[in-house]
Amino acid sequence: MIFFDLDETLLDTSGCRPPAVEASFRVAAQKYPNLSLESWRRASEEVKAEMHDLWLNSPNSGAELLREGSYRILKKLGIDDSELATDVSQAYYRTWVSHLKLFPDARAVLEALRGRFRLGMISNGPSDVQRYKLKLFDLEREFDPIVISGEIGVAKPDPAIFRRAVELARVLPSEALYVGDSPMYDITGAKSIGMKMIWVNRNSLPTENLEIKPDGVVRDLREILKITVLQRV
Repeated sequence: MIFFDLDETLLDTSGCRPPAVEASFRVAAQKYPNLSLESWRRASEEVKAEMHDLWLNSPNSGAELLREGSYRILKKLGIDDSELATDVSQAYYRTWVSHLKLFPDARAVLEALRGRFRLGMISNGPSDVQRYKLKLFDLEREFDPIVISGEIGVAKPDPAIFRRAVELARVLPSEALYVGDSPMYDITGAKSIGMKMIWVNRNSLPTENLEIKPDGVVRDLREILKITVLQRV
């Protein structure tokens, strides 16, 4: 059984946020022309940090969280305008999604694994946002089970979300492999319940300082097909 992470493992979100922040600013600036892009960016980063945990495991929808975030940004800039917050959040999300990409190696690897292994997914984020991403790239059919933090109220690296995934798959942790990009969320979480783990290290980060070691390291998902640990799941 092989479980995959979604964001930064299969989907490249690295180019999404900057244009989305600018798009949301343009909507706000139409109504409040004295706003500056620099102050908007600064407030956006502050709110992103404030809402980090909520984004991972809140039962609220992504639409609700984005609207709340936009309202907080406006408040930091001295504006109390809930209607504008809705417009701002919608502009942000439309632009963010339009810059979302599937990594070039993802489709080929999933096709190569299909039929040879059962595939599942464990992902942090609001249900509606994560499900939309899967639908957008026709990925839903690839994975069963699909475990999303916003749906079960617990997020990686908490061992509980990994335990829930193996329970739904009806496999033991030792019979499962997890593939993800984050040392904090993916390596720590998967290894904490005894799953095997392959770290997708696309940016060639140093491995010697990792407190918890993965069972394999790849820069490209296609390298997974050659790793011997794959033969033991």
